Amino acid sequence: MRSFWVVAAAAVFSTTAWAADVESVMLMYQAHEPGIEPYASRILVTERYVRMDDGVDQGDYLIFDRQKRLISSVSHGDQTVFEIPPREITQKPPMPLEQRSKQVSVGKAPMVAGKSPQQHQLYVNDTLCYSVVTVPGMMDDTVQALRDFRQVLAGEHAKALPRIPADMQEPCDLALNTFHYDWHLQFGLPIQEWDEAGSGQMLMDYKQGFKVDEKLFELPREYQHYSTDSL
Repeated sequence: MRSFWVVAAAAVFSTTAWAADVESVMLMYQAHEPGIEPYASRILVTERYVRMDDGVDQGDYLIFDRQKRLISSVSHGDQTVFEIPPREITQKPPMPLEQRSKQVSVGKAPMVAGKSPQQHQLYVNDTLCYSVVTVPGMMDDTVQALRDFRQVLAGEHAKALPRIPADMQEPCDLALNTFHYDWHLQFGLPIQEWDEAGSGQMLMDYKQGFKVDEKLFELPREYQHYSTDSL
């Protein structure tokens, strides 16, 4: 399965490189969720933008404008762009969120980009919530872009929090997705991560100075834009 995703990624990238006129960092992950087949998850990072998609240029995609701090999710099926603007998180957590991280041995894990991976387990209220294997000091600007992206997502989660019943609020979710949204990114670039429900992803391939068509970071002008503010 591992070799399949690497080969598939290479096939996708070889078809787009000829039209390239902007350099990016490319990360190709294999994502997995309980009950469905693993799937590709690609991240392209430039100085201005982050694009997330399934490795297919023509499919649905998400753009994060690093300057405007605006997330735009494009759906070709209904020709819409769902926007998530930056929001300040003003409220306090509705319950105590006591954080604790534990570094565990990765054994004789191979070096990545000349650096040694580290594994960390993240606990909230003494419950193991998340595990991540990272490479400290690798692609720091890309890691910062991902932290900024998650900050905007966290603001949207915080906006929706008052509408979520108290008995449906979980400490792990509150910590990792709202109040400590970049916790797992503080240790470096994730090359493998997973939660206790079985969802996660593994880095299968990466390239720096990867050239792509700058049109991949554009939004369809004719699509309808909306946000939760307009619903």
